[in-house]
Amino acid sequence: MKKIFPLIVILSFMSFVTYKVYTDILSPDETTDRSRAPAQAVSVEPLRKATLHHTAELTGSLTAQSEFIVASNVSGRLEKLYFDIGDRVKRGDLIAQLESEEFVQQVQVARAEFEVAQANLGESASELTVSERELARAIRLVESGSLSQSELDQIQANYEVRKARHEVAQAQVRQKEAALEAARVRLSYTRIIARWEGEPDARVVGRRFTNEGAMLQANEPIISIVSTRNLIAVVNVIERDFPFIRVGQAATVKADAYPDKTYEGEVIRFAPVLEETSRQGRVEVLVANPEDLLAPGMFARVRLEFSRVEDAVAAPRASLARRNGLQGVFLVDEENMKANFIPVTVGLIDRDLAQIREPEIDGYVVTLGIHLLEDGMNIVIPERQSAGQEKQ
Repeated sequence: MKKIFPLIVILSFMSFVTYKVYTDILSPDETTDRSRAPAQAVSVEPLRKATLHHTAELTGSLTAQSEFIVASNVSGRLEKLYFDIGDRVKRGDLIAQLESEEFVQQVQVARAEFEVAQANLGESASELTVSERELARAIRLVESGSLSQSELDQIQANYEVRKARHEVAQAQVRQKEAALEAARVRLSYTRIIARWEGEPDARVVGRRFTNEGAMLQANEPIISIVSTRNLIAVVNVIERDFPFIRVGQAATVKADAYPDKTYEGEVIRFAPVLEETSRQGRVEVLVANPEDLLAPGMFARVRLEFSRVEDAVAAPRASLARRNGLQGVFLVDEENMKANFIPVTVGLIDRDLAQIREPEIDGYVVTLGIHLLEDGMNIVIPERQSAGQEKQ
């Protein structure tokens, strides 16, 4: 056992020396290894000067800028409906007529009661006038000693009664006049007129909720009237872009129904808070619809521009890579046909282009084959070789 232990130590030492020599042979200097490695085939594109835009592409729906429901203020049978879906309605048009006989009768009754109240007022006024004269004569007789004070008090009390009755008659006239006006208003409700404030003067019927002959309850909807001259695109912006939203920002809007048409829009309002469930905020964009092609309910694609950078150094977005925790690009050394990794500071990213803020670089960058590259590796560009062979 004592002889075996030294032998094991000697064998272990020899194995370590052999492994060290072997690894030294297989692991030369990293730079030398990359220079001797076969060239990696890549595709390249040039850095360029471009105007880059900070934008957001949002999707949502178009809604009417103004829409309201026309309803009946009173109960009754719908006798006539003058407009249907798609019809254009002008301010002041008669939309519908309810059965009105009952309301006409109520007006007649209220008018008769008002006339009776007026007649009572006239009679009361005459009696009050007579009483005033009697009181004035009684006062003179008392002063001359021809009438006692008790008789004067009786005449005075009679005058006060007549005066009170006259005031009651006046109040009854006002009451009956108000009842007559209310009956007239209820009668007017049987004629449903299109009324709204602001522009435009003509709008369109969006929906119909009932038909002629139906019995309607008070406030039951009949049709909806919408304005389609201007529409509102309702979209939701994500938390990252929310700080850049401003009222008055220009926007471009497209609808899937008209893929070749672009409409100008403007942000008119946005919610000051984000929804907790989605972390998105509501934004409303006013869209002009002069040709009346867009319709509420259409799918909308809205593009908002937050800022732009003129003459920016731009690299293809596909050229961005990460090595050792740094973001950069592989810049082509055309003289030595190598790809050198250059850490960069990226600014705006506009679709397929990324702004290179720092450092100042130019030339070509690798866009395809990046995942196989390391700093200083040899490269070959097949498309250039193909172009050279074609020239030969």
